[in-house]
Amino acid sequence: MTIKVRFPKDIREYARKENVKESFIRLAETALAEAISNFHRRMIILQGDTLEKAKLAGILAGGVARVLSEYIPEFLERKLRDEDKIEVLYATDALGEETYGRKRFEEFRKHFSILAPNTELTSVTFKYSRDILGRTFDVLVLDLSYDYSPNDLGRIIETVRGGGVVFILTNPFEKWKDMWTGFHKSLVTPPYTIDDVKKRFNRRLIRKFTEHRGIYIVNADKKKIERRPRKNKSQARLPEREKVEIPEDIRFPKELYELCLTRGQVEVLRAFEDLIDNPGMIVLTADRGRGKSVSVGIASIGLAVKSKKKNFRIVVTAPEIENVQSLLKFAEKSLKTLGYKTKIVRENGLIKEVYAKGIGIRYYPPTKGYKQRADLYIIDEAAGIHVPILHKYLEKERVVFSSTIHGYEGAGRGFSVKFLKKAKEKRNYKEIHLSVPIRYAEGDPIERWLFDVLLLDAEPVELTEEDYELIRKMDVYLEEPDLDDWFENDREDLRHFVGIYVLAHYRNRPSDVALLADAPHHEARVLRLKNGKIVTAIQIAREGGIPKAVIDKMAKGYKPPGNIIPDMMVKHHYAKEFAKLKGYRIVRIATHPDAMDLGLGSKALELLVKEAEERGLDWVGSGFGASEELIRFWVRNGFAVVHLSPTRNPVSGEYTAIVIKPISERAKEIVKKANSEFRLRLTEWLGDTHRDLEPEIAKWLFETPFGESVDYPIYLTKVQRKRLEMFIKRVLTYDTVVDAVKPLVKLYFLDGWMRPYLDDRQIVLLIHRVLQAHDWKETAKLLNRTEVYTMVELRDVIRGLWYYYKHILNEEKDIK
Repeated sequence: MTIKVRFPKDIREYARKENVKESFIRLAETALAEAISNFHRRMIILQGDTLEKAKLAGILAGGVARVLSEYIPEFLERKLRDEDKIEVLYATDALGEETYGRKRFEEFRKHFSILAPNTELTSVTFKYSRDILGRTFDVLVLDLSYDYSPNDLGRIIETVRGGGVVFILTNPFEKWKDMWTGFHKSLVTPPYTIDDVKKRFNRRLIRKFTEHRGIYIVNADKKKIERRPRKNKSQARLPEREKVEIPEDIRFPKELYELCLTRGQVEVLRAFEDLIDNPGMIVLTADRGRGKSVSVGIASIGLAVKSKKKNFRIVVTAPEIENVQSLLKFAEKSLKTLGYKTKIVRENGLIKEVYAKGIGIRYYPPTKGYKQRADLYIIDEAAGIHVPILHKYLEKERVVFSSTIHGYEGAGRGFSVKFLKKAKEKRNYKEIHLSVPIRYAEGDPIERWLFDVLLLDAEPVELTEEDYELIRKMDVYLEEPDLDDWFENDREDLRHFVGIYVLAHYRNRPSDVALLADAPHHEARVLRLKNGKIVTAIQIAREGGIPKAVIDKMAKGYKPPGNIIPDMMVKHHYAKEFAKLKGYRIVRIATHPDAMDLGLGSKALELLVKEAEERGLDWVGSGFGASEELIRFWVRNGFAVVHLSPTRNPVSGEYTAIVIKPISERAKEIVKKANSEFRLRLTEWLGDTHRDLEPEIAKWLFETPFGESVDYPIYLTKVQRKRLEMFIKRVLTYDTVVDAVKPLVKLYFLDGWMRPYLDDRQIVLLIHRVLQAHDWKETAKLLNRTEVYTMVELRDVIRGLWYYYKHILNEEKDIK
């Protein structure tokens, strides 16, 4: 038996006056009844070309808001929500005075404000949708009539709590599936035009509206209901939240435990209690909407108030400040619950700091958080942070790692495999997994729809022992998949392809899928086993072939959309001719997480370069965060480094490297010169711009697939040569001959394959002490040697280089 829902009489009369069909009212009542009965959400799609859909949304949303206000006491009694007021969100692409988006909003608000005058209405544009992160709404009106990105969709839908209704305004499906949106226009890059942009993602979205439970479709202009989903089994009354029992032997204030909505959240608070007297590490995982950030926010305050420290400081970090809004919001709520007066510091409308007497919580970017002094470090959405950065936090006494398993925040296998596996070797930790959703009850059909349409829960294909045998034999082939077939027919291959990225890469966004689907210059390649299973996924972007007029603009500072590598070559190497050449930029390449380090990535690169050559392309390249592992991978596969960004990525903490493998003779000539120029620049940058670059990475950046030395004159005066020999003979110290040593070391790194052999430690020593000019103490610590041993070893290395190079080192005349 379903809960009966009926709009108030005044709303029904108003609807009749506005020529709204009674069947539309009944549809909204049915959808809301199902949502309330199951503490799920329902969705109503309102198609149309006119303002009729906005009017209909205003009337139906007004009715929903009024009815929900009647159910609030019962919601609160069963602890299915934590607010005693109805909140409505209207989200659109634009709210400017003369925009169609504004006209639709005004039409909606005109009717809604009459029918639900006491309801709080928040309006936001997609550009500023991050401002509503951490908030929860009962009714959402999402205007997708013109522009939106899948990231907006994933972010905004999840703000709706159970018992709520989502209204989506769209163009008529027949029109929408063939139209270009603002998002599509952002995908245009020379030499392509808007006519080259695909519409696969919109068509997938439209199809998914018709496939899932809990979604109603109305054509507002035709005044016709086009879809009533099959009825769901509903309860006779509101469901109960799982019973949360507060343990008797708690150490945190009971008021904090009363904020918990699930047993899993109680378990999180219990784990934090163990940190009161002893250092420790907690690892918390969950799917989206399970309240992990909320529970960490509550628990962190419990730890702070029970700490014996007079001033308790908490550092919170995450890939983006948006990720920690729920955490900080509930930290503030917990403090207020305990009677504290709080002070909030915001940045661009988002909470950045929370303070109370003796307690301070502050957000820092991942690359800065570990450098701060604190009593507790919280790393939220840890899967979105580069593993080496996570290791910096691993050293802290009290640390909490929290991460989403499935979701657009990212669920990199790098966190679970590369990080946690090594973390176990260094320290013990308590692991907690939250499975029960808190915004809505389990089985919510809108969550299922969202995960499906955005491929948030995509997984790679399962591998068997037979598959590993094929991998060992390298019985594989490269294929260009038919993306029309993948998206139109919802092939499992698409889920397996995206699943490799979800589990192998540390950051994924819904818009990545749309980029693959619709961008005219983006394509997919897969490395398949002989039996058809996908083991390596590659996303490429066609770049180059840029018209001369655009190239001339690029040389003056214009940055064309896409074309990252040609743009870099024009601006940093003045290689205007390179922009005319055509190539593949590898946007992403990832191997099945269960088949890594078996040579599949290298094989995929080999076959992709072969394909590019057969198709008459000039080059294959890529840009990526420069870790030692990745630089080594690309260099060993014959790619030349041509650029390194001057600053680190604030999230990953890495510098971005760009590599190119030339194919045509003209490309070889240009790239060879660019690689030599880069190596020359690096010898100087390491003492300034990249003084903090890891020497292990710099070592690989100096490697060249061309095997040639840089044709650049290096001089020593007669006096410098004499002083260098005195240093080798232990008469002069290193600090007095740096000016003579550095040119010699520079010559070594600019040499080709004929340079003398040095082991990895000796190369790191030269980079760290000579080129980066770090002191003896820092260098000795890096090499795990004493300072005296480090000094002696450097002298020995310089002696060998001097004897090898002095006969070819140019000698400048004495300075007069």
